[in-house]
Amino acid sequence: MKTKTASIVLACFLVMTAISMAGAGEDYPNKQVQLICPYAVGGITDLSARILAEKMGEFMGQPVIVMNKPGAGAALGTGFVAASKPDGYTILTTWTGVAVLVPLITPNLPYKMTDLTPIGKAVSVDQLLLVNKNLPVKNLAELIAYAKQHPKTLSGGTAGVGTLPHLVLEQLNAVAQIDIQHIPYNSELQAVTALAGDHVQVSVLTLTISDPHIRSGAIKALAVLAPKRDPALPQVATSAEQGHPELMASIYNILFAPAKTPAPVLKKLEEVLEKTLRDKETREKLEKMGYKIDFMSAKNTQAFLETETKKWSSVVKQANIIMK
Repeated sequence: MKTKTASIVLACFLVMTAISMAGAGEDYPNKQVQLICPYAVGGITDLSARILAEKMGEFMGQPVIVMNKPGAGAALGTGFVAASKPDGYTILTTWTGVAVLVPLITPNLPYKMTDLTPIGKAVSVDQLLLVNKNLPVKNLAELIAYAKQHPKTLSGGTAGVGTLPHLVLEQLNAVAQIDIQHIPYNSELQAVTALAGDHVQVSVLTLTISDPHIRSGAIKALAVLAPKRDPALPQVATSAEQGHPELMASIYNILFAPAKTPAPVLKKLEEVLEKTLRDKETREKLEKMGYKIDFMSAKNTQAFLETETKKWSSVVKQANIIMK
């Protein structure tokens, strides 16, 4: 009798849970959604977030408001979302660095990436391997040869320790057996200024920040660190075309929700993100600013992040990169 009663109670619980989950999907959203950007206003993450938020809000029938919470290397805003109520009304937009690299190099984060769950991958931006105009090299092979002929004479500037460009330089040093000395700056703008001014000879930067200096002739693009050539620089070969397919380093914008967000709510967010990225007006705005539409489902995004983590963890360990 007790077993039968327990079975009935369990069945009722499962039914009520299913109804609750379904209701969460049908009712959501019934108020504005906060899209947390863990970086300052005007940066690459903030700009894409505002374009996405505008159209996502239209499709959801409720405003999606971008809120900037910069600080602690993006850990402040990321931790805020990780600790938020898992109801779909507080979500995160961030780049590969926060999702993959920061956890690898920062041992005492106040949150874990398992506190978040992917909604989907949205856009990407290719990285370029660049040199100052005075360096007498025209491609990746010539840079490697020059570095071997002039050991410990080249320096590479990036936006900081543990950033994707820093890891690319360390990866290049390892695979080519060269020694480009890393010089960390506080931003891409500082790094590109240093490169154009010949304070460093090598850098890894996005086309968005480097394009004016490439056009002026102050710096030279040696390789596109992506599977395909960039339409804006069709003359510049990819790293794979130049014999180094391992040097792939595009950065990816990913949306997250707190872990334990109801499945119907996550599905709604994923569908809205995909619909937004299919929207012609939104695509044109993003592409005009140098972003590539790169949608990936929540499930595939999770698998992608696991692959990226495995790839870069070996570089971090080999180069012994730790943020204290």
